[in-house]
Amino acid sequence: MSAEPLQIHDARFLINRLIEQAPTHTLVREFFMNAQENAALAPVGHREVRVYPTLIDGVRKLTFWNTGPGMDDSELRTATNLSSSINKPMALDGNFGIGAKVSGLTLNPAGIRYRSCKNGIVHEVTIGYDEDEQTYVRYPVEFEDGTEDTVYDVTSAVLLAETNISFDWAEVVLFGEDDGHDTVSRPVGTNTGVERSYVTSQVFRRFSAFQPGVVVRIDVSMTKGGGKGETGRFRRLKPLSSVIPELPNAETVTCLDTEVSVHYVHDPKHSNYSHSISALKNPATQSTTFCALVHKDERYDIKNKKRWSAAAPNFGIPFGSTVLTVEIILPHKMALPNQYRDGLTSPEDRSPLTVEHFAATVRELMPEWVKEVIRNAHPPSDDNLDDLQHDLQQLLDEFKVPTIAFGPSKALPDRVENVDDGNDESEQIEGDRLDEGDEGILRSIRHKTRRATQKNVRKAPEGAKLSKESKALERVPTIEILTALEDIEAKGIKGRAGKFYKDAQTLFVNGKYSAVDRMAAELEPSFIGQGEPEEVRALVLKAAQRFTAFRVGKATCYAISKRLVDDWSVDDLDRATSPESLSLAADDYRQSVNAARKWVRTELKLSEVEKVD
Repeated sequence: MSAEPLQIHDARFLINRLIEQAPTHTLVREFFMNAQENAALAPVGHREVRVYPTLIDGVRKLTFWNTGPGMDDSELRTATNLSSSINKPMALDGNFGIGAKVSGLTLNPAGIRYRSCKNGIVHEVTIGYDEDEQTYVRYPVEFEDGTEDTVYDVTSAVLLAETNISFDWAEVVLFGEDDGHDTVSRPVGTNTGVERSYVTSQVFRRFSAFQPGVVVRIDVSMTKGGGKGETGRFRRLKPLSSVIPELPNAETVTCLDTEVSVHYVHDPKHSNYSHSISALKNPATQSTTFCALVHKDERYDIKNKKRWSAAAPNFGIPFGSTVLTVEIILPHKMALPNQYRDGLTSPEDRSPLTVEHFAATVRELMPEWVKEVIRNAHPPSDDNLDDLQHDLQQLLDEFKVPTIAFGPSKALPDRVENVDDGNDESEQIEGDRLDEGDEGILRSIRHKTRRATQKNVRKAPEGAKLSKESKALERVPTIEILTALEDIEAKGIKGRAGKFYKDAQTLFVNGKYSAVDRMAAELEPSFIGQGEPEEVRALVLKAAQRFTAFRVGKATCYAISKRLVDDWSVDDLDRATSPESLSLAADDYRQSVNAARKWVRTELKLSEVEKVD
């Protein structure tokens, strides 16, 4: 007896589940992808996709139209089955034959109308939900003689509407939730409002390139710019790849080991307009910088606007995310789309792939011109934090915490094994302890007022570098104090003292955190009448910010040291350096008040000396 292939026992239940569990945000992707793939099969020069409103009983319905091989009645019937496709092979890494139908029907139970012109004959079918059948069906129509069918010839009807049938084409109209649903203004549900250019933006963001030779045109009622309330005029939509030559700089760098490529794009605002250069070159849509995975010309896990600004430091971009786009281009064999194509998975274990998995690659491959853009985007500051970083490094060195790079495994471990045997807690080595009141940041202040001593640090000879032992110890994070409200909001630390990006080893401190203001208010009365009031106030605020940064940095160093403790998991370490935990450390500002007063007094004395000179 031969093997028996498995069958679907309850096909109706399976179909209903596939449709009703489908994500709604993939709707535009699915219908556009079908349209452009079919258009790419048309003769060169006749490959076109259009998106526009169709009036059905006075209500606008979202419509996708394309050139390319048409379908007859038999093919149209087959195409509206699940796991079925015409002119495209089915494959796990290719076409599934269900995407547009399942994501379309979950949002359009009232129906999806398909029309296709083949050899001058136009056939039509409408699929949707049938209450009586309690499932999704092809709706039948009744003819004058009383017969019924689900796929039928509408050539005469389209000729009355003066539609061209001299070449093959296909059209899909989305009816929505009911007859009164305007699927142009609310394509993802009657209760979900979207911007006018939602469909256009979805196409632009999802596709890094269109099929060869395909031209995409969107009705002006659905694009940026003029034309709101109009219809019948079209704007051409171009992918970002088409406008790259117009931008200041762009470069693709490939990792030879993994074949992963990173596309870095500099897309600043135009000098005369508030829009980015790419947006001006592509007026149909709003173009903003982003980070995304790219697989077979489609983007996944897209982070833009605030999500990109908040994530960018992990990719080596602490500043400049508003003018830098990063596309992480994966080899075909490295990823597979998931069932509904709203994410990528690893072929080995089907675990989700995200942009964060490739943050180290983005940092390592980063060209020098990108680093220069980042440096230029750094907020101006006259505050040197080298002394603060130095003191925190000394504190961290006491714990002898090895870097992950020098851990026993080349893979990123959950934790680094202890460097000593039998330690249950982080154990400090013998040595001088830092006293924030007498040493710490104040050491650099005293250096400013003394002549050279034997302890002065000399410059290293040209070509010298850190010893292997020094490099093996964890380096203290780079501290950035943010004072601009837009920077604070972009990093997601409004109302928080700071945020630690462990992969990029960067610690952002909120210079406007409430504890900073409270500390400054307590310090200021001590210096009334000791200088120009505004200068004193500025110095006091700077002291409050610096010592808040020191407390937050110290808490981060203590948290990093817990890598040596077996009982601390990765989740525990992350919680210890969470913005909320760092905020608690910052709130204890009174421990720093005396040291801050000394710092301000010293700075005031130096200021007086400079004025005399």
